[in-house]
Amino acid sequence: MSYILVLIAGVSWGLIGIFTKAIDALGFTEMQMLFVKGVLATVLLFFITLFKDRSQLKLKKWTDIRYFIATGICSFTFFSWAYMKAINLTSLGVAAVLLYTAPTFVMLFSILLFHEKMTKTKGIVLLMTFFGCVLVTGMLEGGANFTWQGILMGLGSGISYALYSIFGIYAIKAGYGSLSISFFTFLLATIFMTIFCVEPTAVISQITEMGQWPLAISFALLTTVVPYLCYTKGLSGLPASQASVTATIEPVVAAILGIVVFHEGVTMMKLTGIVLVLSSVVVMNRQEK
Repeated sequence: MSYILVLIAGVSWGLIGIFTKAIDALGFTEMQMLFVKGVLATVLLFFITLFKDRSQLKLKKWTDIRYFIATGICSFTFFSWAYMKAINLTSLGVAAVLLYTAPTFVMLFSILLFHEKMTKTKGIVLLMTFFGCVLVTGMLEGGANFTWQGILMGLGSGISYALYSIFGIYAIKAGYGSLSISFFTFLLATIFMTIFCVEPTAVISQITEMGQWPLAISFALLTTVVPYLCYTKGLSGLPASQASVTATIEPVVAAILGIVVFHEGVTMMKLTGIVLVLSSVVVMNRQEK
């Protein structure tokens, strides 16, 4: 069930491209999109948690807020911002490849912090995942504009993406459930963005005037609430490294949607990349003796 939950999270994250194209066309900035998603995710998670188990809306200790500062600000907010910046400074393919260095960072952090063992299987899986992502994004099939700032932003998105798995494990060990972790993650992210990043009133007024609340709610629910709940719940039954690699089904879903919905070209490299990523998930999920 943990594998299935993480796969659902990866598929849900793979839907981000469809919503992003629709919202970009309406004229919203990247940070406005991120703010709206954070606010709606916080509100939805508040009511879901209130209905299911209101005790999860409380911190066990005030010092535990450090876990959610890490998952909300250092991971969710910075990952999303750095990823979008990397896309603008390089290309979508290069940014996606750099983002999916995240399993490598998760595995390295897990070895250092959780004393997970580095095995031959994990090394093979890392190589399969990385080269699969390279092929899926089509990076090798066309020119790309490289800048040091873009590369650093892309690697930053990968590191901050990996931090959610790491600090999510710490929060789980501190006794928090998936609802608590997800709620406090987005609450801290929303507070941070409200203070430092956007003008909330202007954003809300713009959405209301354009009548785009159904799109905004769907965006928050399908690409944020559902995947983060599923992924965090999956972390409670999987090592962080396995969960991170399993979630790399996301670029495969994005590639398939690009082919089916946006009529992007199908090439042998892209198909080979899809097979590599899927195969890496299968290999990682094998029971090791």
